[in-house]
Amino acid sequence: MFNVGFDSTSLKKEFAVLDSISEQGEKDAEEQKSTTVLKGLVGASVTSDNADLMEHYQKALRRALDKVQVRQLKTVYKGAHLLKQAGDKTEEIICDILNELEPFINHIDLYTAFYEKKFISMLGRAQGERVNPMTFIDKSENAFAHACTWWYWRTYGKIEDDYMYQIDHFEGRVTPAWKELEKNKANISVYYSGAECNCLISLSDLILKLIDIFHFGTIEYRSVARPILQRCQSFLPARKIRSHDLARFDWIIKATVPDTPLDINLNQHVKHPIYFIVWSPTLPRNTVKPSFEWSVFYNNVMETAIENNGCVKFLAFDKDMTFWDDSDYLVPWTEVDENHIALLNDMGFSTMPKTLKMKD
Repeated sequence: MFNVGFDSTSLKKEFAVLDSISEQGEKDAEEQKSTTVLKGLVGASVTSDNADLMEHYQKALRRALDKVQVRQLKTVYKGAHLLKQAGDKTEEIICDILNELEPFINHIDLYTAFYEKKFISMLGRAQGERVNPMTFIDKSENAFAHACTWWYWRTYGKIEDDYMYQIDHFEGRVTPAWKELEKNKANISVYYSGAECNCLISLSDLILKLIDIFHFGTIEYRSVARPILQRCQSFLPARKIRSHDLARFDWIIKATVPDTPLDINLNQHVKHPIYFIVWSPTLPRNTVKPSFEWSVFYNNVMETAIENNGCVKFLAFDKDMTFWDDSDYLVPWTEVDENHIALLNDMGFSTMPKTLKMKD
């Protein structure tokens, strides 16, 4: 069985362009500079058939952190957390992890979509819409991982029983690519907070962070591999890094662009058990959430999810009851949060997650 972890992001580049050189001299020429902004979609997947990859990941992570004297605060790191804690040591840590894990990685696939078009046609099965590429990327960047999954499925044989696709949680509208994956019953699991609780998704996210920091030049399928090839020398002779251009042909673009204004329903693909953190901070959530994600409580919830091959989500009272099941857990932070769970119990849902308190 091959396990494949997917993650995606957008890559933004700004270039200073000298519009014209004035006869009045260099000063005027400097004033005539403008900025050109390029933006593309970038995805990564890591494939492994090693059943003990998490164990190898843990050893590689510990050694890489110890080497640069950075204290390990999390069991699995996403790129943003590692960068925040390790700063200029991030490059060396990621490269050391990847180099040590090379024997256990079958291959790394990188995906790009840089649209050299005047507009993108979308929602063709509904009202129809034309948007410029930058607008389309802003609207769809969160969902690019499913396009990468679809292309991987097409490229490597479409053998459902041989591949388990593990995707960091995404949201987006229905595309022909997604419908084809569902029609063919591709084996998909979607992880909330995937880069923090799944080692394959974490590796994909760390690769994307390395690309984001060190990518140079225009955004195209060959250039995105260079930050890895130049820094992770163990992958160069092994030829384990492969690049894919998902904007190369119109039929690929058409397949990966939404054709209806309906959201993808991930309910049957979400990985259980889900550990729902029930948290009602007295300050604005966005203000205190960065600190909360380093707390012992948060890390312990994440550790429990990792041990039980689950994932973690902050409880949303407006929708989570539509897909939770009795294998899941509600984890309250304060007494106020326990009262919120009691209120949910009083509503009489036919299925209700168990409650796991902080002391547990």
